[in-house]
Amino acid sequence: MDVKREGCNLSAVPLLCASLVLGLGLTTFAGWLLGLSLLASVRAQYIPMAPSTALCFSLLALGLLLHAKRPTLRWIPRAMAAVVLLIAVAKIIEVLGGYHFGIDAWFVRNPEMFGAVPTGRMSPMTALDFVFAAAAILALTRALPLSWAGPLGALVTAISVLVLVGYCYGTPLLYGGTIIPVAFSTACAFFLCGVASAATAGRSQWPLRLFCGNSTRAVLLRAFLPLITAAALVNGWINTTLLAHVRANPAVIAALCAIGFAALIGWIVSQVSRLVGGRIDRAEAARNLAQKELLELNAQLEQRVEKRTRELREKNQQMEEELQMARELQVALLPQHFPTIPPNVAADQSALGFLSLYYPIGDVSGDFFSVFPVGENAAGVFICDVMGHGVRSALITGMIRALVEEHAKTTEDPGELLTRVNHALTVILKQAETTMFATCFYVVADIKKAQLRFANAGHPCALHISEASGRAEKLQSNERAGPAMGMFPLATYATSARTIGRGDLIMLFTDGLFEVEDPAGNVFTQEQLQATVNNRTGLAPDVFFEKVLEDIRRFSQRESFEDDVCVVGVQVRHLEERAAA
Repeated sequence: MDVKREGCNLSAVPLLCASLVLGLGLTTFAGWLLGLSLLASVRAQYIPMAPSTALCFSLLALGLLLHAKRPTLRWIPRAMAAVVLLIAVAKIIEVLGGYHFGIDAWFVRNPEMFGAVPTGRMSPMTALDFVFAAAAILALTRALPLSWAGPLGALVTAISVLVLVGYCYGTPLLYGGTIIPVAFSTACAFFLCGVASAATAGRSQWPLRLFCGNSTRAVLLRAFLPLITAAALVNGWINTTLLAHVRANPAVIAALCAIGFAALIGWIVSQVSRLVGGRIDRAEAARNLAQKELLELNAQLEQRVEKRTRELREKNQQMEEELQMARELQVALLPQHFPTIPPNVAADQSALGFLSLYYPIGDVSGDFFSVFPVGENAAGVFICDVMGHGVRSALITGMIRALVEEHAKTTEDPGELLTRVNHALTVILKQAETTMFATCFYVVADIKKAQLRFANAGHPCALHISEASGRAEKLQSNERAGPAMGMFPLATYATSARTIGRGDLIMLFTDGLFEVEDPAGNVFTQEQLQATVNNRTGLAPDVFFEKVLEDIRRFSQRESFEDDVCVVGVQVRHLEERAAA
């Protein structure tokens, strides 16, 4: 915070006061050495400052200057304050205990008399004030708590002001009798020492924290406390000094003083009203301005929010329309008409019958399937489940579909097709610097060879429901299934084969069909799916699939699935040999 704005720029005060104190101390030494008493006493009517007092002031002043300029060398000001404290305590012991340490005699052996007291001797009040001044410097150097520095400096200042007021009123403190009074120059030096100590302690310490800052209390104290103090001193000077030298009616002087003080109090009240009222008016104006700006900001904010909301609504609508279009395109890319085997026969005469179920949970899905002829006597069924959901997964399904259609034209071997698609997909994903994978299952149903040829890329095994046994078995080979596609470019996939008969049913599906949970958190496993299929064998294909899904929904106690579901069924209606017969 800027100290100038707070009305408490104290950085130069300690240096100035300490320099003046050092000057008073050195001037006093010069006065004693040269025999010029005015250098030590200011006026012939005042007792001069003692040399021991000048020494103590010089040490305190040097300590304050070193503390201000070289705060890291705090041990030096601390040692100087300790010496002053030792001298002051010894002087107090001399006065109270009747001991004689001869400290003042080191400087003045045969002192002259000033009234009833000798000169060149430290006053008891001076010694006591030195105790407080030295303790204040010890507090500034952290030998004592820092919080003591400000109050001790204020105490030293208060004692010096008391002495100076006594001189101002012509009644120096402790004049008369056998007690050595405090010299005028000594009181001035103590005043400067106290001010320097309090200023060095800082604005955060008492008493300066009462005057510093922008609070109303601090402003009022800075503005009116010096004025009121000066008025009180002037009034006391008039009553004690002026009336003794001016021949005038005391009542007239008293009346003039009363009028002057009434005018002063009235002026102070008006200034206080102006100051406090001005602050209140400025605060009210600032509050009104802030309120106005806040209202304007709220109005602008509401407009911006409304505009942004409208833009977001339009963007969301556009995104929803685009997602809806993507969904429609994705559904349109799924087989709408299934091939007939052999080709160019009526659908009801086809050796293979096909059925599909597709339940995406979002606008677009990561599941897809494809059914296409493989020569004249076989059909290929490809089913895929891409990691995740949404647009990214849907884009990957589009790429895989295109790759499958491209490589299915050049190879009829399922394992070879998966190997080629995996290699191409991995290269594309690497170039796009993205990580995705997909599980796939590809089966070729050959009616001429009465055979199923299939390959698996990390996908749930398809089920083969035999008409002869009425049981469902997994389409899996003795070899380990290949990894999911899109991860390992050099991965290869093996082709397995199995015999099929008339009336057999092949069921391909994605994991969303069986990875469902009931309200208790129990999972419907792939083994449970196989058991459910076994319980429903013998039904017509369309009824069969409907009952299987009904059993799964009954387990989960929900009508919808938590993941995309894709199911493809292939029914072997007859084989080529029997069709020919």
